[in-house]
Amino acid sequence: MVAAPLPGGALIYATLRLRLRKKLMDKQISPKNNSDVCIRCATCMAVCPVSRVTPKFPGPKQAGPGTERFRRPGEPSVDEWIDLCIGCHLCDMVCSSGVNISELNLIAKAKYLDQKGRPFRDWLLTHSYLYGWFGSLFSPLVNLLLKSSVTKWIVEAILRIDRRRELPGYESSTFRQWFRKHQFRGNHQGTFHSREKVEVDNPPSPPFSKGGKGGFKPHSKDKKRVAYFYGCYTNTNEVDVGKATVQVLEANGFEIILPPQRCCGIPMLGNGDFKGAKKMALYNVPSLLNTIRSGSEIIFSSTSCGHMIKHEYSHLLSIPDAEEVAEHIFDIFEFLRNLIESNGLNAHFKELSLKIAYFAPCHLRALGIGLPVLEILRLIPGLKIDNIEADCCGMGGIFGFKKEKYEISQEIGRDLAEAIDRLKPEIILSDCEGCRMQIRHLTGLKVLHPIQILRDALFEISDGETRR
Repeated sequence: MVAAPLPGGALIYATLRLRLRKKLMDKQISPKNNSDVCIRCATCMAVCPVSRVTPKFPGPKQAGPGTERFRRPGEPSVDEWIDLCIGCHLCDMVCSSGVNISELNLIAKAKYLDQKGRPFRDWLLTHSYLYGWFGSLFSPLVNLLLKSSVTKWIVEAILRIDRRRELPGYESSTFRQWFRKHQFRGNHQGTFHSREKVEVDNPPSPPFSKGGKGGFKPHSKDKKRVAYFYGCYTNTNEVDVGKATVQVLEANGFEIILPPQRCCGIPMLGNGDFKGAKKMALYNVPSLLNTIRSGSEIIFSSTSCGHMIKHEYSHLLSIPDAEEVAEHIFDIFEFLRNLIESNGLNAHFKELSLKIAYFAPCHLRALGIGLPVLEILRLIPGLKIDNIEADCCGMGGIFGFKKEKYEISQEIGRDLAEAIDRLKPEIILSDCEGCRMQIRHLTGLKVLHPIQILRDALFEISDGETRR
């Protein structure tokens, strides 16, 4: 039986309930392990994208609070099926008792994989920040190899990465390289930007900074300043998302700085590697905290990175000072929506005669901020935008790359593909890079980040600073 996706009203209700749940957790009304408050209502079972497509996964109720009552710290894990949890957080959003189901599942997954061991494939997929600079440096050759059917067959045979999954290509110039040149060229008004202590791009010892120091000097002292956490994928694989974010913020009167940063750690956390994720967090939090205390709010364009920093750093990894960082980091469209409320948004949009469909990622919904993309983009004249009524896309980070999970990933995404086919959009939008990869794979259609459309509504396409 296939569960129906959350309609608009139910999504709003789920968002409000999630906000209440987070307030209760912040006040420590609920314990960290609150499995005993589960009333076994099975609401989470109705929305779980994995259990509805395969009997191998018993569902969030059984995998989380149901089995948690019988788990003992000193006993070996027998939860082989726990590795099928995709980490979408939909169970958390609908739980009326406020049980942290996804966290229970993730902790159980970490224990199981720590005991079983992780294949080299999983390490390779979760540590792309280590070799992304190499992919960009030799992008013509690397991209050619990644598209080769022979390479895909070899990769599947050796690493068990499904050959049917497209491997993301690399861009020849990273986002950091573009940003450095952008500073010297000046912004759209022609102001010259200087810099100091520039973080090294393509460093000999990754990820992005030499010795953990550096950062870009702000554009000018008479502008409002914001910092940008751009993330690994934007830096090497979808540079235009970073460009568009910078250009839209500059068009709204902000100067942009790039604080020293590493991978947010979500690929590792999603694979149960708490140690690796915590290492990333322990680097990022002091760096971001220093930026915040210097007077800058922080913006993210990847909802997966954002959810990791805002929620998992404090609630799951217990990183010192992560709560303060969480209070000052915002999704780009949440930030722009706040500008509307203060009459500060640059809404001088040109007409865009496009039919677009928008898919809200699971991690965006888990943030409990509503759907700010729709609120902003519906201000653009001529733009017709539909909200895609579907749940998880099925990608789940590295989940969809694994040969043994590929079919499950595709089956989960079937509802989304059918919903898109009914709407027949020209372009599809989503805030998550994983969702964009999966939607391209499922439909073959053009898929962008919403910020790219907003940028195109502010600037002429022929502008050298805009998407090529």
